[in-house]
Amino acid sequence: MKINKYFNMKKKIINNTSEKIILKANDLLFGYKISKYLQLLLDSQWWEEQRLIDYQEKRLRELIKHSVETVPYYKDLFKDLKLKIDDIKTIRDLQKLPILNKSIIKSEGTSRFLSSSFSTNDLIKSSSSGSTGEPLFYFRTKDAYSMNIAANLRGWYWMDYRLGDKFIKLSNGLRENKLKNIQDFITRNLYLNTNPLSDDNFETILQRIAKYQPAFLRCYPDPLIYLSRYIKKYPINSFNIKAINTTGNTLFQENRREIEEAFGCKIFDSYGSEGNSTVFECPTHSCYHSAMEYGITEILDNSEKILKNGVGRLISTDLWNYAHPFIRYDTQDLIEASIKKCTCGRSLLPITKIIGRDNDVLEFNNGQRFIVHNFTVFFQNDNQQLNKSVEQFQIIKHKECSVTLNLIVNKNFNRSVQKYIADYWSNQFETKVDINIVDNIPLTKSNKRRFIINE
Repeated sequence: MKINKYFNMKKKIINNTSEKIILKANDLLFGYKISKYLQLLLDSQWWEEQRLIDYQEKRLRELIKHSVETVPYYKDLFKDLKLKIDDIKTIRDLQKLPILNKSIIKSEGTSRFLSSSFSTNDLIKSSSSGSTGEPLFYFRTKDAYSMNIAANLRGWYWMDYRLGDKFIKLSNGLRENKLKNIQDFITRNLYLNTNPLSDDNFETILQRIAKYQPAFLRCYPDPLIYLSRYIKKYPINSFNIKAINTTGNTLFQENRREIEEAFGCKIFDSYGSEGNSTVFECPTHSCYHSAMEYGITEILDNSEKILKNGVGRLISTDLWNYAHPFIRYDTQDLIEASIKKCTCGRSLLPITKIIGRDNDVLEFNNGQRFIVHNFTVFFQNDNQQLNKSVEQFQIIKHKECSVTLNLIVNKNFNRSVQKYIADYWSNQFETKVDINIVDNIPLTKSNKRRFIINE
């Protein structure tokens, strides 16, 4: 009893120190406002719906004024549409504006979306995950970054996490950024590489988890499924995980059950996209909630009419990123919304399903497994031999196990790059790889690009 009391007191001291001293010191050092916005969000999650909408529309009016006055694309757009700044005052008024997507941003050029109010030296360079095979690079203000981190932290607080608690992030790729390593140390995060997806690596990962004894895990669902199956084959009871946060691709119900059974805890799934509010699973596990304080979510049917209930395209307006405004941005994802209020008491937008993300897994005779993030990391790498020469990719595994890589390339691409890509992946797959240069990778009926196809 005295031991439990001691550990509870120690935990409380670590949590309070992390939240009230370390987080604030981090904000002061890097010019962030995460601590301030976290406190706002912990309060605003209990606001009535109308107060949340009023907050959104106030920020929307400020965003529109800023965008038309300082962003070339929006200045020209309003002129072409014969719109004035005062014509967009409410969420409903947003329908007067066309939908924005990656293709428009890329064809216009990112400089057309960059506000003249900022120097790029003061901004944070960011990119989409590239899970559609089409990564997008853009800039964020420190304010937008701070609010987004705070919204994610609020979601983690729903898992009963507190700053200072030990957690492990499982991801593919090495942690080579020194700043990230420092952040890991301060936040008590142990970063582990899930590559390769093999039994030997799974055994190593579980040994590291058992030694570190984290309270929480964060990982894409696909690697967790294989790790869970390894645990089922070789049962282990040497760790006590309180909750798992999944993100990055679709978490299917059957996979959720498999993972939760293996780790003996609940999953809190989450979803994020450039220009979109953080979406995090509610503590009731009956729905997700979108961070309405960060952005406006529109759900559109095939006729681009707003849906209050049912499945539709997720169109988002980022209310915080003044450096590169995303106004009515098509996330290329489908979600299912509900008019039913959540029993948790929060008025934040309820979302019942995230449908759009569906990451296939490539499996080969040598036992190796690959998910989409293996390829996004490869093609977004600063490797001199690649020289950022690939704009989009699609991997097709044929019935006889050979592989075709469909690539949309730019002027940096040449025969040397092509040989490097083919040789690298032939070695990884231990099978023949053909490179196919294409002008277009067609969308599916759900308006997504399939980045992995298993014949």
